[in-house]
This record gives sequence, C-alpha cells and structure tokens, in this order.
Amino acid sequence: MRLSRHVGIIDLGVATVVLVTLVLPAREMYASSAHNGAVPEQFAVALAEARTMAHPEDGAAVDDLSRRLGSEGAKDWAIEVAVHGSERAGQSPTRWRALIAASVAFVDRLDVVPGLDYANRALSACDERRPACPSWEQIRMKLYQQHLDAGVKSGIDPHRGPEAAQAFRRAGESALRTIRIGGHDVERGSSATPAPTPSSTGGSGSNYP
Repeated sequence: MRLSRHVGIIDLGVATVVLVTLVLPAREMYASSAHNGAVPEQFAVALAEARTMAHPEDGAAVDDLSRRLGSEGAKDWAIEVAVHGSERAGQSPTRWRALIAASVAFVDRLDVVPGLDYANRALSACDERRPACPSWEQIRMKLYQQHLDAGVKSGIDPHRGPEAAQAFRRAGESALRTIRIGGHDVERGSSATPAPTPSSTGGSGSNYP
C-alpha cells in the first residue's frame, strides 16, 4: 500500500492512539482519605482544615490543624501546614500561634534545629503582638524555648536513637531551675515536691503544652 506523501506512518500512529483513547471507556479511579483515623477524628481534621481555608490569616486555626495532624502521626503534613500557615498569616495578631505550631511539629519529628528557629520566631511575634499574645502564653513559650535551646547547644542529635533523645531531654532540663515548694514540710522531715518541667515529645525534648 502506497501512502500519500502528505500522510506519514507517524501520523497514522497518532491517529490510532487518539481513536483508541476515544473509543475505550474511562478508566475507573478510586480515592480514599489520606487520614487513617476513625470517622470522628477524620471529621475533626477536615473541619480544622476548612477553618484554615476560610481564615488563612488565623494562626489559631493553623495551630489546631497542625497539632491534630501531628497527634495522628502525619508529622510531615503537620510541618507543612504550620510553616505555610505562618507565612499566610502575615501580620496577623495570631501569627505567633502558627509559628509555635511549626516549632512543635519539627520537634515532634526530632528536627530540633528548625524547631528552635521557629520557637524564636514565635517569641518575637508574641512580643510584637501584645495583648494578642498574653503574658502567660509568653512565659510558657520562653520555658519551652529555653529547654529546646539548651538541648541544641549540647550538640546532642536526638536522631541517633532513644538514648540520644533522652540525653537531649536531660540537657534541656538542665537549663531550667528546679523550684521546690513546701518548705515547712521539709523542716518536718517530709520530702519536697519539685515543680514540673515542660513535657517531652517522643523523648526528643520539651513540647510546648
């Protein structure tokens, strides 16, 4: 068979592919939720995500979504939500909440250096946005930042395993002064109770409550 010089073999091949694509039925596709929790947890995450879409400048909404994702084990997603959310918040009075959420999300993944960076950013944003950032929240963040800063300065890498993570936590706790209460009880011979230090997440360091 002799082809016209205006129609080549490649043209016929392309025409055949297009014809097959048009004739064959559409390929069936399946979709499932990226969240593996139970239905109530999935709904809570979806609602929190919808709030960040409706109010992208709301640092509290970003904080809520990031923490929910982190608690369900979606650590990378939690970091992404908090980091991008802090950028979208711009000059919002609640931007510090998104920044501290990013710090907690990084620390939860044992990435303590960026975690400290975002903790410092959160404190700076808190200072700039008073009274949107109340003093008691500022105190909690300072304790968290000091704990994390001491751990990072120790040079211990919590990624090296559980023992390194515990050593990092102890290094962080060393920067916080222990306060004992109940002086009269001590005089009577009973033991004093140390004030609690910030809790740790995954054994890596302090976790902002």
